[in-house]
Amino acid sequence: MTKLEDLPPKEQARILAIRLDRAERAQLDAETALEARMRELDSANKRLSQSESELIEKLDIESRQLLTALSTANMATIYGEKEKPFSVSTGSGLLLGLPEGEEATVETLVNALHPLDRDRIMRTAVEFFTEMQPGLDHRFEHRIVRYDNGATHWLSWVIRRDPADAKRPSAVYGTARDISLSRTNERAVRSLQLKAERRVKELNRMSSQLSAEQQKTGAALAAKTRFLTEMAHEIRTPLNSLSGGVELLSDAGRTQSKDFEVVEQATAQLVKIASKLIEQADLVGDSNTDFSGFGNAPAAEILTEELFEQAPRVLLAEDTESNRYVIERILASLGCETLAVTNGVEALEALREKTFDVVLMDVMMPIMDGEQATQAIRALKGPTSRTPIIGVTAHSLQAERERLLSAGMTACLAKPVRRDALETAIRTALIGREAVQPLNAKFDHELFQRAFLELPEAYRDRMREAAKKDISDYGEEVLKSVKDGEDELLSRAAHSLKGVCLNVGAIGIVEELSRYRETLIKDPTFSSAGLRREIAASLLAFDDLFHALVSDAQ
Repeated sequence: MTKLEDLPPKEQARILAIRLDRAERAQLDAETALEARMRELDSANKRLSQSESELIEKLDIESRQLLTALSTANMATIYGEKEKPFSVSTGSGLLLGLPEGEEATVETLVNALHPLDRDRIMRTAVEFFTEMQPGLDHRFEHRIVRYDNGATHWLSWVIRRDPADAKRPSAVYGTARDISLSRTNERAVRSLQLKAERRVKELNRMSSQLSAEQQKTGAALAAKTRFLTEMAHEIRTPLNSLSGGVELLSDAGRTQSKDFEVVEQATAQLVKIASKLIEQADLVGDSNTDFSGFGNAPAAEILTEELFEQAPRVLLAEDTESNRYVIERILASLGCETLAVTNGVEALEALREKTFDVVLMDVMMPIMDGEQATQAIRALKGPTSRTPIIGVTAHSLQAERERLLSAGMTACLAKPVRRDALETAIRTALIGREAVQPLNAKFDHELFQRAFLELPEAYRDRMREAAKKDISDYGEEVLKSVKDGEDELLSRAAHSLKGVCLNVGAIGIVEELSRYRETLIKDPTFSSAGLRREIAASLLAFDDLFHALVSDAQ
């Protein structure tokens, strides 16, 4: 092949011109392709830039929402990466009390540390980065002095340090929240618990002393009580028929003859003499009627007139025919619907088949006596077990009544049963029953449970009885001070009642007490019926709540 340099000059020039033209066309094609590629890259860059803007805007919106939520929850966050400064959320300014618009920094947080906690927290910070295990949540608490008012607040931190990996550098992030209010509440609850523990210890000491004394006299009192119970039943059972019969004749207007007047006077004298003999035989004799199941307030103080708008359904358990006849007649005159049975077994079966508002239970009966029947009724399931039971005993000895009330009776009457005493007992029982069911006593269950479960188990029953007695006593003081117009006594009694109720979570009484006192300022004649019913409801629900939340929770 002939080389280029061997050709004539003209031919060489022609060939070189052709080659140059080809090179220029190739260069033009390359520039065109490069320009098209640059346009594609520019379009891709624009799309990427738009996507980045949209992502940044979305992240900014989500960050603002998160910061708003943190501020609402009284919380703040921090975040930092290795070799970069920490970023602090706007919620930190609220926690620190910074002026509106001023951003919080790590420096402002450090400067707000309480002097008593500053050295400890700074040492902890060094340990966090040098000794504490990464990848785990670490919790710290400390005090700060707010910038706005100088008040001391508590902050709780949860901080985590993640080590670096191939995808991201080492990072630290955490959250802080203000726990001042919760700490205050915890201290208040603990203070109440300590007071309760001291009181229970004192009650325990006194109980031990009483137990020692009771052991000395228990045997003699038991023998005497058995004898008095038998004699009282023998004497007062026929007296009950005689006295009730005279009262029924008097109500019927059959009092015109001199004979009736003589019988009436003789009956009254006989009842008085028998009562005096029985009561004098026991050194601890007490009054004829006891309503321990409803606190210590006088019966007249807790009655309302509307309770007998519907006929109360009464179950009468009485083995003596004459007594049964007389009491049925008295109950009928009071507007009651009565079903009579002759012993405790029949009373138990009747309650299983029907619903009654009140049970009138004679104590001395064959087959199953009144005390045994009461215990069996209380062992039933459902609302029937809470039916008010009014015991009818042959005498008014305090020891007898205390035993019957401990067995589950709501109240006790001594024979002979008078119409007015029976009416008062039924009205009182109905108040308690209506207070529990329709009103549903309001309790803070968590606070109620905590008040007992944090005590030693041996003290819980005593604490329960002490709380019930305090609510009853202070409630009576409130009502009495209102009646007497003693504002200072009312204030002290209300404060004491509120304190006891808050300790055991009886918030219904607290709310009703506040409503009652506020209304009294505007209307001094405002009825206390609502407060009375709430107290009765809470007292009657107390034991059920204790068994459900404390005994069954152990």
